[in-house]
Amino acid sequence: MARLDAERRVIHRLEGVATAHRRRDLRARRRQDRVGALNTSGFFVFVDINQTVPDPSLGDDGQYAFQPTSGKTWVKSAGAWSYLGIYKAFQLKSAWSGSTAYAAGDVVTLSGSSYACVLDHTNHTPPKATYWQLLASKGDTGGAGLAPLLPVAAWVTATAYVVGPPACFVTNGGSSYMCLVAHTSGTFATDLAAGKWGLVAQKGAGDLTSTNNLSDVANAATAATNLGVVRYGGAQSLTSAQQLQAQKNAGVRTVLTASANYYVNGSTGSDTNDGLSSGAAFATLQKAMDVVAALDCSIYDVTANVANGTYAALVLKSYLGSGSVTFQGNNASPSSVVISATAAALSTTAVGGRFIVSGARVQSSTAQDVAVSSATSVTIQNMEYNGSSANFRIYANSGGQLTCAGANHKVLTGGIGLFLVGDGAAKLTTSSATFTFGANVTYSGATFTARRFGYCECPSMTFTLGGFTVTGQRHAIAQCSGTAAAGVSTFFPGTVAGTADSTNFFG
Repeated sequence: MARLDAERRVIHRLEGVATAHRRRDLRARRRQDRVGALNTSGFFVFVDINQTVPDPSLGDDGQYAFQPTSGKTWVKSAGAWSYLGIYKAFQLKSAWSGSTAYAAGDVVTLSGSSYACVLDHTNHTPPKATYWQLLASKGDTGGAGLAPLLPVAAWVTATAYVVGPPACFVTNGGSSYMCLVAHTSGTFATDLAAGKWGLVAQKGAGDLTSTNNLSDVANAATAATNLGVVRYGGAQSLTSAQQLQAQKNAGVRTVLTASANYYVNGSTGSDTNDGLSSGAAFATLQKAMDVVAALDCSIYDVTANVANGTYAALVLKSYLGSGSVTFQGNNASPSSVVISATAAALSTTAVGGRFIVSGARVQSSTAQDVAVSSATSVTIQNMEYNGSSANFRIYANSGGQLTCAGANHKVLTGGIGLFLVGDGAAKLTTSSATFTFGANVTYSGATFTARRFGYCECPSMTFTLGGFTVTGQRHAIAQCSGTAAAGVSTFFPGTVAGTADSTNFFG
């Protein structure tokens, strides 16, 4: 019995060993099946982004290698990888650019054609075959096609007209028509009624080409206004701008119907402006004068309002009208408006006219600060005289009439003299004027000079020296010249007594 049990135990152990061997064999077969599956033809060996070709140690014949980043594909044959090409979708990159890095499969456009990149690169212009392959070529320009209508012509009878295309296109009675039915024309009204013609454009009521020459316009005045034209056959209401333009077109002066104001600003203005407001000011004094000289001022005054700043010389010119022309600077602070020039800062070429200049500092480097002539009347007030020339600061000659008005005249520099009246019956009026000296001045001639029938009216005129000294001769009067109301010989300031010849009068 014990022997039987021992045999059974041996058999049981042998059966366990056999089962273990069968299990091991099964696992081995399964591993072999899996390896076989991996080695099956068609399985991809993936190529890393940093590699240019697959690793030759990988894969078996018939297997494929694929690089996802570039789309390149290989197959292994006879133990070596063979390149098949690029298999990936096109990447649309719009217009070609020389600064863009292109990869295979990128698609660009250039000059109407499209190209696919076949080799990675930068700045190779299509259609360079090494890097690009033509994808779609630009098409040819199509033909013009048939014209829908023949050139327009006047309708005539006994003429063959066609529908086309192109169709016949005619005018008749000021309207235009297109042929709808091919026919030989007879009478236009009959053909039209029969539907052989189609109306294209109806003649208007005011046909510009008609022989009626617009005589059928319902309202000529309204039509002229709508067209922006000026009529001469009847009254017409025009805006100020239209009136000005009409006058310019006709070459006539603008006539003032009221006193006018102009504006000058050397900092913000422009001589291309109209000068009629501070926001559209002229840049120079002379532009304002030239505009006024071109007006018909009638009986009205004109004022040029001058902003603070430094300006070039002002030459006063003749103007048409009986009113006055004023250049108004800064009366409270004359030194804020400076008229500075090499020649006379303020002068005249006018014949006649009445001018007022106030609130400014005048200064010349080679001539007079103020020079008035040619029978022109100029009044200056609230002025400063600051010229650097060896000349007279204030000068009247050749019939000029110069008036120094008001108490605010300030003298800052010397020269030959302060006043010269003469050279042709000039007149200086300084009644009730006050001249204040703001510096020590020296006159190489005389403070006041009159010659050649020059004449000065100076009642109640005063000079205020303060602590300053006027060096030079007081007055020099000769050649039938003189003063009125000067009174005493020491009337004009100076350190040397004045002189007068036998033809003069000093009173």
